[in-house]
Amino acid sequence: MAKKKNPTPRPAAPLSPAKRRLFTVITVLLPFLVLAAAEVTLRFFGWGGYPAWIREAGQLPSGANLCIVEPAAAKPYFFANPTRPGYAEQTNFLMPKPPDTVRIFVIGESAAKGYPQPRNLSVSSFLQAMLADAWPEKNVEVINLGTTAVASFPLVYQVRDALKFSPDLFIFYTGNNEFFGAYGTASINAAGSLPPWALRAMRAARGLALVQALDSWLYRGADENRSLMEEMIGQTVIPAGSPLREAAARNLATNLGTMLDDVQAAGVPAMVCTTASNESGLAPLGEDDTVGLDEKQQRELRRLLGEAADAADRGNFRSSVNLLREAVQLAPRHARARFLLGQVLARAEQPETARAAFLEARDLDTMPWRPISLTEQAVRNTALAKGAVLCDVAEIFRQESPDGATGWEWLDDHVHLSLSGQALAARAMAGAMVNLAPPLQLGPEQLALVQDDQTYAEALGTNRYDDYRVNHTLRVLFGVPFMKKTNGPAYDVFAELCREAEAEMPPPVLEVARQWQTFKPHAGGLRPITGMVARVFLREGQTEEALELYEIAARQVPDYTSWYLEYVYFALACRQKINGELDGQDLERAAAALAQADFLLANGYSESGLTERYAGRLHQLRGEFAEAIPFLLAARPKMQAEDLVATDQALILSYLQTGKKEEALALADDGIKNSGPFAEVYRRLRAEAEK
Repeated sequence: MAKKKNPTPRPAAPLSPAKRRLFTVITVLLPFLVLAAAEVTLRFFGWGGYPAWIREAGQLPSGANLCIVEPAAAKPYFFANPTRPGYAEQTNFLMPKPPDTVRIFVIGESAAKGYPQPRNLSVSSFLQAMLADAWPEKNVEVINLGTTAVASFPLVYQVRDALKFSPDLFIFYTGNNEFFGAYGTASINAAGSLPPWALRAMRAARGLALVQALDSWLYRGADENRSLMEEMIGQTVIPAGSPLREAAARNLATNLGTMLDDVQAAGVPAMVCTTASNESGLAPLGEDDTVGLDEKQQRELRRLLGEAADAADRGNFRSSVNLLREAVQLAPRHARARFLLGQVLARAEQPETARAAFLEARDLDTMPWRPISLTEQAVRNTALAKGAVLCDVAEIFRQESPDGATGWEWLDDHVHLSLSGQALAARAMAGAMVNLAPPLQLGPEQLALVQDDQTYAEALGTNRYDDYRVNHTLRVLFGVPFMKKTNGPAYDVFAELCREAEAEMPPPVLEVARQWQTFKPHAGGLRPITGMVARVFLREGQTEEALELYEIAARQVPDYTSWYLEYVYFALACRQKINGELDGQDLERAAAALAQADFLLANGYSESGLTERYAGRLHQLRGEFAEAIPFLLAARPKMQAEDLVATDQALILSYLQTGKKEEALALADDGIKNSGPFAEVYRRLRAEAEK
């Protein structure tokens, strides 16, 4: 039987023009629709956008809204190192602004923030204390928005957020990070020498959820062996003629100008500060620029530098200066030769000539971690062009320095102010307020009410343990390889200061000081060393010493945190132990802390259980043992090890004070059975409960 042939298929009917257009549109749009769906999905899981620099955290019983400076707001700007971003300190204030309140925002980088000093000894704390004396009839708030490791571009958006919160004055202390800060010209978060519109486009692109998710995959973790300072460097050598220098000055002028335009459009006055840097004490950080010198010339340069150093050591400053000037003529872009010339001229008591050499050395440094003349002048020019009040901090510091240029008297490192420098900068800002219009203008009578720096330092809480904290921080900073290579003596100084402090510490204090240097005790933030040492003193029966440090620690952490509740509780417990009871003011302070705890719990800001724990303990200090029980019970499931034991001890006390002996004994029995190494503690608690 013959095989049947398949019929020839009919040709498909041609698509109509309308259908062809529809399919073309679908084909073109499909990738965009897929990307849009992915963007929406990722945003649902928290990616994308930029957090507000200041957020409303919730409403207080008074009806006011609690506003919080958000430390995480800077994170999206650190796309190349998202696991180690810069941040601003959390600070709290109220909206609407309370009556008779002067609200000042400080804008800048880590130097404005007050690093490496603790927050209670920062420039903003000194300024607030000075203005509180100058204006005793007003409530002064100096809100520090200083953010670690950013250039000026991200601060534009910070200022726009801050304008929503009733500012009376902006103080700009910015210009240190235009090379190596986030969105600086030579950072790993760099936009290079892109024009301002390109910076804005880059920021918009990096606000996409897809881009942020991709960044988190590409840049998976920080190198724990590298400091943030090292991680921020994208380009290690920026010679004097590099276009990145002009770009840095241009970006700073543009961004500062934009911020001043925004502030002035809102009718808020502004003060612009130049920033101080270590010019006479810190040797250039970058590589020596000997480009263009052949081997013979380089040998001659080394000879001149060596002979100049020998002559200076012998006290023959004239000969040393002549040799160094020959070296400068031979290698005109050699920063270290200029720096050595400045040192010799300063020793020869020629501060004006020394100043010029030091500033030239700073400007020629091929690793410009300090502001250069171009960026410093950009700040002055922009302030003048925009009609803002200028506070020339850089020049004020030079005038207060014996070498004609700023040195270790006022700086802890390259740009960060020492304790004395924080006070001097605050005093300069207060002094510049004579140029503001009323009602912010300070007159001679008001400035006369400002006290001396030491009085403020003591009132704000200066102490030997924070001195140690700062010296250890600087020991670590100057241990960074390029810092130690160029400024080894600075490392030696801070290492020796740490050794001297450690030699005077009793063994239990030394142990917690070393624990403080690790990540273990900090739980996501830097726990004050004062609070850790205070606990040792309390355990050792040195209650008055513990009280002093707990009071300082409470000023070193933000309100509305479990750390604040902890330090207030222990400070009040110390006062109770010293005085036998709490007075009315102490009881009011405990009640205020409890109101903060209620806010945190009502708004879901307690994950660790410490808020509940210290709320319970504060109730006990007020004699409210029944009220303490629910808080302590809520804390128990979140506690472990020693923290659980301490919570149970407090709970047993509340049970006994409220006639619930059976519950107290049952809790002790559970601890004996299930607490492992802490069983003996629960046996003692049971024995005490039975009495």
